[in-house]
Amino acid sequence: MSQLYSKKIVGYAACCISALAVVAVSQMPKANAASMTFSATGTNPASGGTSAALAAKAVFDDSIAGKLTLTLTNTGPGASAPSDVLTGIFWDYAGSALTNLTLSSAKAPTVITNNVTTGTNVDLTKVGGNTVEWGFAKTTASSGLGGASGILKPVTQHYGIGTAGFGISPGFGLSGGQQFNYGIITGYDSSNPAVSGGTFVKNSATFVFSGLPTGFDSTKIQNVRFQYGTSLDEPSTYYIAPPPPPKKVPEPATTAALGLFAVGALRVAKKKSLVLA
Repeated sequence: MSQLYSKKIVGYAACCISALAVVAVSQMPKANAASMTFSATGTNPASGGTSAALAAKAVFDDSIAGKLTLTLTNTGPGASAPSDVLTGIFWDYAGSALTNLTLSSAKAPTVITNNVTTGTNVDLTKVGGNTVEWGFAKTTASSGLGGASGILKPVTQHYGIGTAGFGISPGFGLSGGQQFNYGIITGYDSSNPAVSGGTFVKNSATFVFSGLPTGFDSTKIQNVRFQYGTSLDEPSTYYIAPPPPPKKVPEPATTAALGLFAVGALRVAKKKSLVLA
């Protein structure tokens, strides 16, 4: 009889501890693996504006089955020189090669010339009907997409989109004119004639890729490089991952509560055993 009662007490204790564990887990923040955000900042010594700062952000989202959506945003100050214009982004994927990935859509909510809106919801792969202003490139070469001969900072990444050719191989398949046209800016800052007379995407553009394989893991996107200007030796910035968060340990109050509960349960079991004996 005493043995059966002791087993019941132990069972109740295990049940209560499990319930406490479930509550503790449910309060932990959940990681959203469907969306990954990368950002980077830097400076442009060649900028002639009031600020030489550069800043950009990329959000990769795979919440739509079989598709990868990339929203590329220039978050820096206004552009002064062509090398202030965000013209490309490159990245790697630490998984099986994305051999079937293709660019299916590239849209700019707003296009401006000299701070005047000249277009809305512009298809950057069919500007004016058939002009390709932004393109996509990928490679399985171990050296990455490379760049023009003699470039000091070739592209080591294996995937990228851009509005300038950069001499990479394979290329983006562009057919536009001035290479920094349709690059991304937030506005103007004492801009030189080349910039003030150019046509640009304002703030951000969204790119949709199809051919995403089953099992794609957006957390494996890495080595992100933001490119400015029309040459790979012009400014580029890199996303640097923050240090991992410190390991979490149970809060003192939680640990003490569990300990007191276990001791209490044990005392009840012993007392009951003595009474029955």
